[in-house]
Amino acid sequence: MPLLRYQKEWLAWASKQEEKSEIRGGILADEMGMGKTIQAISLVLARREIRRTTDDDSSVLPSSSKGLPGIKATLVICPVVAVKQWESEIKRFTSEGCAKLIYHGANRAKHSKEIRKCDFVLTTYSVVEAEFRKYMMPPKTKCPYCGKAYYESKLTIHLKYFCGPDAVRTEKQSKQARKKWSPAMSKQNTESVEDVMDESDGKKSKGARQKASKQHNEEEDMGMGSRFGNGVDSSSRGKSLLHAVKWERVILDEAHYIKARHCNTAKAVLALDSSYKWALSGTPLQNRVGELYSLVRFLQITPYSYYLCKDCDCKTLDHSSLKECQNCHHSSVRHFCWWNKYVATPIQSYGKSDEGRRAMILLKHKILKNIVLRRTKKGRAADLALPPRVVLLRRDTLDIKEQDYYESLYNDSQSQFNTYVQSGTVMNNYAHIFDLLTRLRQAVDHPYLVVCSKAAALRRENMISNDNSEKVCGICHDPAEDPAVTSCEHVFCKACLLSFGQASCPTCSKLLTVDFTKNVDNGDQTSKTTIKGFRSSSILNRIQLDDFQTSTKIEALREEIRFMVERDGSAKGIVFSQFTSFLDLINYSLHKSGIKCVQLVGSMTMSARDASIKRFTEDPDCRIFLMSLKAGGVALNLAVASHVFLMDPWWNPAVERQAQDRIHRIGQYKPIRIVRFVIENTIEERILKLQEKKELVFEGTIGGSTEALGKLTEEDLRFLFVT
Repeated sequence: MPLLRYQKEWLAWASKQEEKSEIRGGILADEMGMGKTIQAISLVLARREIRRTTDDDSSVLPSSSKGLPGIKATLVICPVVAVKQWESEIKRFTSEGCAKLIYHGANRAKHSKEIRKCDFVLTTYSVVEAEFRKYMMPPKTKCPYCGKAYYESKLTIHLKYFCGPDAVRTEKQSKQARKKWSPAMSKQNTESVEDVMDESDGKKSKGARQKASKQHNEEEDMGMGSRFGNGVDSSSRGKSLLHAVKWERVILDEAHYIKARHCNTAKAVLALDSSYKWALSGTPLQNRVGELYSLVRFLQITPYSYYLCKDCDCKTLDHSSLKECQNCHHSSVRHFCWWNKYVATPIQSYGKSDEGRRAMILLKHKILKNIVLRRTKKGRAADLALPPRVVLLRRDTLDIKEQDYYESLYNDSQSQFNTYVQSGTVMNNYAHIFDLLTRLRQAVDHPYLVVCSKAAALRRENMISNDNSEKVCGICHDPAEDPAVTSCEHVFCKACLLSFGQASCPTCSKLLTVDFTKNVDNGDQTSKTTIKGFRSSSILNRIQLDDFQTSTKIEALREEIRFMVERDGSAKGIVFSQFTSFLDLINYSLHKSGIKCVQLVGSMTMSARDASIKRFTEDPDCRIFLMSLKAGGVALNLAVASHVFLMDPWWNPAVERQAQDRIHRIGQYKPIRIVRFVIENTIEERILKLQEKKELVFEGTIGGSTEALGKLTEEDLRFLFVT
């Protein structure tokens, strides 16, 4: 495949970074759809060719400073949905002599001998994190009062605030409102932990699963409460194949997956050893400037990535909670984070004033200039020759019944919010406010999403869901995608928890820690998620289909699809929503209209996702692809479609941009039409205003603007509830 001009520019720049730069890597931040995958592949092949011409084609590299054996293989870490995409592009654009391996699945360990022979090893963020958690994280200690197992650093917090005769909640914790839940959900564990099943045994009885979850009930959190952690234990307690070698190169696809630097995923990636490090992301910054630090830390650039000592040349990636630094034996308080001191704190504290502006200049022109390469479709239009893209904002109004229901729900939510304002506890109850906003957003899509949701059924029954049904995320109130269980027995989407970023449980306000070892039993959920059918716990099973009522948004979508077919008889479209239950309602409505469609959600297996994508791309009669924004908004190449329908606005405009670029990319020949659906005089119009602020954050750093604004503040939350 002949590379385009800007792709050759990347190859020259990346080769120089690996050969001559001390950074030995960087960030490729091209806009989505400009071929970051093929550019990364070209770098690997070019460097391999150089080795061959210099007679240095051994499969083994010198050992690392950590004593790990070196191998000449490139590790590619990507989302699950992107694995097949990488595999197909490697197969399509490389010769037969290029060896690749997919390191994924329950039997992945059997490929240990093949890794050394490969040029590419493809794996996912969840696999890297699972191996890190299983083999490299420190052991736990049992609480003497409740018998639960905690990390040593977490046990101190547990005993201080939550358990034992001397436990006392802080003033801030006492301000957090508590939701009503079943006593079974807060039941203390008094059983012996000796009979707990091993984490690999996923088919034990209900009692065994409960014991297992209680033994591992405070697994290292995903950024919530990690301020109490001690970092990574450097001594491995097992054999993680990914962490047991020094790779020639580690490539992070959709690198913003590690934007929360304290989450287990980020720690697992940082624990990998390699000669060169590359991060690929069209949106390396989504919400705030601090998210860039994870990528800078991954690159391990001196001094930007490190904690430095004021008394000597000591540097470390992790801040130590011990009194003395283990490297230089100076006091830990004499160490400081370079990034926080010179970039993050000045920008956060001083904004547009002199110190904040100087920090922004330092970030853009000193740090990012040397490590980031970003090109836009507009700037490289001559090379890409992409068809035009039209983005339309379609505004509709709710009918009388929908409007009455929405206003009633909004008034109740506003009343609850006002109680937090009057008591001065708005930010203490961030989780509950987010819950109120989510229900309002769902009511705009379709009242069924609130009235017939699984969460509503649980509230009415005041009990947890049955083991043979799908678990519901307590943040988005949809079936949990990549579910994670908190120590207080609540289930959430992993992505929701990462974006949530708070230290208390959204349901019960307890300290939020996540047990990844708990087996979330979804029954045969993955097997029941087929291309044609619906999940057994679908919202369609909780409504009367004989009296099925559509909604304003569904009718607007059907109208847009009709326009699409009238303009182009072969056109295809992708429908995005954050709520999988809404996708089920759309699916049912479109099938009633005779429109064939397929669906992709996070609970589907890799093979089921691949089958859905294959059917959509190859079947000319399959017109619509219904897709969860969390599961399919990144990494996919669906240039076979020419229309995108965004059913509900998301807080982060970068996520919407990524979804749009599933079709506006290299290989697209039809004009692109993107329709964003918004209901007038609802919460959605105010979300659009917040999106404008977040656009300024991105343009102020990665882009070229001189403005940058911060994250969602208390004033932003008040704005959402202004009458």
